[in-house]
Amino acid sequence: MTTIRSTWTRPAPTLTGLLPSTAWSGSATMPIPHGTLMAQNDATTLSIGIDITDETGAANPDDYFWFIVDINDNGVIDSKRDILFGEWPGNPNRLGLWYMAAPNETWPAPNTQVIASKVMQGFGASTNSATAHRQWQITFTLNELGITLDPTAPAPVVRFGLRIATLSAAFLGETPPTPLASFTNFNEIILSTAPTLPATGPSGPVIASIGLIGTGLIGADGYCNVPATYIIKPVEAAFSGTLNFISNVGAVTSLWAAGATKYKVFRRFGLTPAAAAAAPWLPILQAWTNFEVVGTTDVWQSFGPDSAGFYPLVNPGLSYTTQDLIFQWSTGAESDGVHQFEFAFFNASGTSIASTPQIVTLKLDNQAPIVDLTNVLHAGAPVASCAIVNLTSITDGVQIQYEAFQPEGDLESFALTALYGHGQYSPIYSDAYAAHASPTHIWQGVSTDTQPVPPALWVPPGTCAYLFQIQAWSRTTDGYSYPVIQSTDFQTVTLIKPGIILKPLPILAPIHATPTGFGPPPVLGTTTLAPVSVLPPAVEPLKS
Repeated sequence: MTTIRSTWTRPAPTLTGLLPSTAWSGSATMPIPHGTLMAQNDATTLSIGIDITDETGAANPDDYFWFIVDINDNGVIDSKRDILFGEWPGNPNRLGLWYMAAPNETWPAPNTQVIASKVMQGFGASTNSATAHRQWQITFTLNELGITLDPTAPAPVVRFGLRIATLSAAFLGETPPTPLASFTNFNEIILSTAPTLPATGPSGPVIASIGLIGTGLIGADGYCNVPATYIIKPVEAAFSGTLNFISNVGAVTSLWAAGATKYKVFRRFGLTPAAAAAAPWLPILQAWTNFEVVGTTDVWQSFGPDSAGFYPLVNPGLSYTTQDLIFQWSTGAESDGVHQFEFAFFNASGTSIASTPQIVTLKLDNQAPIVDLTNVLHAGAPVASCAIVNLTSITDGVQIQYEAFQPEGDLESFALTALYGHGQYSPIYSDAYAAHASPTHIWQGVSTDTQPVPPALWVPPGTCAYLFQIQAWSRTTDGYSYPVIQSTDFQTVTLIKPGIILKPLPILAPIHATPTGFGPPPVLGTTTLAPVSVLPPAVEPLKS
């Protein structure tokens, strides 16, 4: 088993199929059979480079790979949970996802499968060798790996096995050996949880960022506005949830060199910026945890003030999973409004150490939107939940009464949709802050509305049970994601269109596929799926 720690990328490498030093230098690396694996990640993706430097000469169209992931990190093969990723048969630039069924078996995947993760195959020079050779570049979305980055928690780990092979008996390489047979000795990629510098925007002289948002992008009213070029794009957004204050590493390094060993955090509050500025500064006392990076181990540490209100200043030369975290504010019990913060630094004897003045102003709003799917209306009258409605004509339909309202005026958007069938949906109506933007940043949404606007009707696409859903999002960020607060309400109704007879279509082609290196997909017309086993390899090791 090999363990590596992924490096933070900003932005993620462009998917080209090649692994040049311009995009991959500084990535975490590990040796694999016949080459090198590289890893880097950001807040939503894990980029993997598979660099097979031993395979030179001409590109072999029969090359393939498996990237097998222990999704729940338990060392056991869990059917319909753990995943084999690989090239889609016949399409080397399409990534397929197959659920494990048992050791050396997967469930077939439907030909209609669509996933967010991507792959691109290439053949050429790379950061590891100037001689042309086989390469794969994979961009995994973290949610398809079962991961959500939480800077307040230990760094997530991706446990994986790997096969690099060809169907034409040229070579086979696996790490660990026979990775489909057992997950007990899988390799590990420890993800990076945050960059060491603000992700975007000008940083402040003492507090560089709130999460990934540079404090230079936070206005005097406490709202932030992030350029659309970055991966999170808060637009005139307030703050909510647990907020990480990330220090300016240069400033803290200078303070440390000047003898600073501790600091105090002061806060003042008001419903408006003017009210906050007129309020007295008071110490704020909070506790949090972080994890020091010691080799491949994350060591839990607790931080908080002493009896005099001093926080210990951490040596800026040490590595932590949340690098340069100087203060963590848990806002759940705080009042919504404008909060301002200021930091003061001291040496061991309590003498003040001068630092550049900085006041961080944050508009706090932890309010969730109020949503209500009030009524489904047919012929102007409410329909009971779970009712069956016989429509009178092919143009007959329904209207939806709903509420989507954010009391503080920090509504980001709402969407009214109909869900039906197998993963199908139909948009009915939506609205967003961009259409209501103003200098005050206030948009509350609607306390009551009917869509489509009468006398118009929403006409269902077919006879089915429909789930009508209203979703709304507050215009707030925790510094790592946006938006972060969502509310949902729904009602189900079955709508029957007149004069329609549903008939099954004949199956004209295989509807499932299996990973490269496995047995064939189910026979034509098969409706009951069974696991498919891996084929025994008949290959020789690749000669270096």
